[in-house]
Order: sequence, then C-alpha cells, then structure tokens
Amino acid sequence: MNTIKWQALALAGVVLVSAFLTRVGVEADRTVDSEAGSEELASLEESLPQEDSSDFFEDSLSFAQVRDARRAPTRDWDVLDPQVSAEAVLIQSLDGAFPFYHSRTYAVWPTASLTKLLTAVVVLEEIGENRKITITERAVATEGIAGNLRDGEIYSAQDLLKIMLLTSSNDAAVAFEDHAGGQDEFVRLMTRKARELGMSNTLFYDGTGLSDLNSSTASDLLRLLRYIVETYPQILQWTRIPGFLVQPINDIDSREVRNINPLVNNLEFLGGKTGTSPRARENLISLFSLGQHRIVMIILGSRDRAAESEKLLSWARKAYGL
Repeated sequence: MNTIKWQALALAGVVLVSAFLTRVGVEADRTVDSEAGSEELASLEESLPQEDSSDFFEDSLSFAQVRDARRAPTRDWDVLDPQVSAEAVLIQSLDGAFPFYHSRTYAVWPTASLTKLLTAVVVLEEIGENRKITITERAVATEGIAGNLRDGEIYSAQDLLKIMLLTSSNDAAVAFEDHAGGQDEFVRLMTRKARELGMSNTLFYDGTGLSDLNSSTASDLLRLLRYIVETYPQILQWTRIPGFLVQPINDIDSREVRNINPLVNNLEFLGGKTGTSPRARENLISLFSLGQHRIVMIILGSRDRAAESEKLLSWARKAYGL
C-alpha cells in the first residue's frame, strides 16, 4: 500500500515539473516573438515617410477627396429625360466618362463644319502653327465669305486657324488644303488621323465640311474632342475667345475677327465648334464646366442648337444636381 502511495506521489511530481518547464519555454518563445515583432514594426516604420507624418496622412485624405469627387453622380428619376429635336445627343463627363445622357450616339450624321476640328488637328501635326500660309485663288472662290480673306494674303498658320475656328471660314480650310498639296492629300491625312483615334464610323471628303459626305457619330466625335483636350488644348482655348485683331504678314491693314459661336458668352463654356448645313441642320460640340465636372455635349441634327443646349444643361443640373 505504501509502495503504491509513493509511486503516485512520484508521478505527480513528474507532471508538475513537466508543466513548469513547458510554461518557461512558452514564455521564452513569447519573448522572442515579441522582440521579432518589435523589430519588424521598427523596420516598417523606417520604410514610411519620416520627414512629416502629417503630410503622409493629408495626402491620403486628398486622394480620398478626389476619389469621392469622381464617384458617379446620383440621378433624380423624378426628372424625366429631355425632349429635343436633335438626331443624336451625347452628354458625358470628360474626366470620369460618366454618361449623363446618350441618345443614338452611334448614328451616322453629316458633320458640316465640325469637320474643322480635325482639320485643325491635322494642321498642327502636319504643317505647324508657325508656318506661313498663302491664301489661294481656289480658297477665295470657295463657298462662303467668312473670315474675309483675300487672294495672295499671307497669314501665320496659328492666325489662320483662329480665323477658321471662330468664323468657320471655308476659305481658311481650303488654304490649308492647298498648302498641304491639295484636297485629296489633305483628306488622306485626315482619314489617317481619324483611324489612329479609333473613329471607325467617320468619313471625310474635304477639310471644310461643305460636303454632306463628311459624316461621323457622336461617339466618334467624343474621341476627337478627348484627343484635342489632351494633346492640343489651345484649339479649345481659341474657340472661346470673343474675337481678336488679325493682320496679314504681307499687309499693314488689320481687322477684327468675331466668334460666331452663340455660346461664347456662357461663363461655363470651355470651348467647342458649331456646324450647319441644309442636310446636317445644326450641329454642336461643346465642353462645359458644371460643378466639379467637365461636361462634353455633342448635338447632331438639331433644329435649334442654342436653345436645346441650354435646355440640356438645365436638365443635367436638375437630374444630377450639378
């Protein structure tokens, strides 16, 4: 009996010793892990900006604010879709690519003088804005007298571009064609650029827009406008000036050129172009600043683009709280 008792006591002692040793090992491991964790944390802290930690968090906050500003606007569905006469309408955020309103944006329509936006791009890329351009007899004979150009006058390409864009001068566009080697060569350059931009539903037959065979879609024209904003913003800057004084290089007389775009006095207007023909009716490409958004508006085939552009802007403000 005593033997059994002593055996039990010995076994209990072994158990207690084992438990003690196990606990000591665990505490030692915990100490090592804690030291390693502290070293990792110190290493991580060293990798973060140390000059001014407040700047680091302020930058993060700024990023969050930008992200929040670009969240898709919320539509008020109590505001019904706009009713307009236009054959196609596109209203879209330039920065966030949010489609506020799309109607037949892939419908092919005559571009009329909206053509001159691509003409301006081709001139800047293939001719250069400092080149001297002579007004040819063919240019002066072209339909329309906008720009009041005369045979033999010489202008800088930049001044002639402004005349073309502000007054929608067909004479100026033809002068650029002639300088580049003629209408066929200029159209080849336009077509190549349109393909580079992915304007797959667009065709050009001249640089003026006089031919109703010049055609595009609102979606394709959005590609063109985005390229202009990113690459040649001066084109839009020129289209928003009310007018300017111009003087031929080879003449002492200067004259005032006035902007014919009815939106030029709109404080939200950031630039754009009009186009008109009997078949195309009234076209419009415009960029506006509404709240925190840069809004692209493209109207094709309207019977009153000035009134309908105001109506569509008013609708966008109400429907999306801009």
